[in-house]
Amino acid sequence: MPDFIVQKLLSTDSKIYCSQGEIAGGCATHAAAAALTLLGILDAPGLISNPRSKPNAKRFWLKLKDAYTDGIGLEELGQRLEELDFGLTFAHVAGAHYRVLDFTQTALQNGLPVILSFAPLGCPRQQHAVLATGTEGITVARCFVPSAILITDSSESHPGIGPHNARLEFSPGAKRERSGLYVTAWASYRVTLDAAMSLRLTRSKRPDRKPP
Repeated sequence: MPDFIVQKLLSTDSKIYCSQGEIAGGCATHAAAAALTLLGILDAPGLISNPRSKPNAKRFWLKLKDAYTDGIGLEELGQRLEELDFGLTFAHVAGAHYRVLDFTQTALQNGLPVILSFAPLGCPRQQHAVLATGTEGITVARCFVPSAILITDSSESHPGIGPHNARLEFSPGAKRERSGLYVTAWASYRVTLDAAMSLRLTRSKRPDRKPP
């Protein structure tokens, strides 16, 4: 006779679970640090709070450490990054899922990293920020047809040898859709994009300098 699996729980109330995104805003800070690393302004996102980090990283952390727990919208994030005078310009979009998706695809085609904000379908308060750094698709008659946004997500497991650990899949008729399929190593679920911010380096990488 097979053994039965028995669970002895301290509580059976599912309300004790809370996802990180419901109480912390660190995802936007991570996404911004990853974007600045991609642009050559920072050395690595994981070093921003290190006491021995370089001046640019220290200035970035001082400017955004309060947002790590309080959370921050993409527009305010862009304003704070602009105040750091790293030689960047920003473009924002907010609204319908398809508009944000179209903006993101255009920015990526122009070689610009994009910070995305989205929430699981039906859960608009569970906002999450990630960095979009590429697209995936097929070639038809020498024309590239994208079908997914490649993403670096700080809340997912380490991607290993590559930079991507998540993807946002969409169909060719994405402009008629209100959501996309978000796929990670462990799960897949539908999400709705609500905002995006692209970052453009307008002058050569600003050298590290001491915090004011």
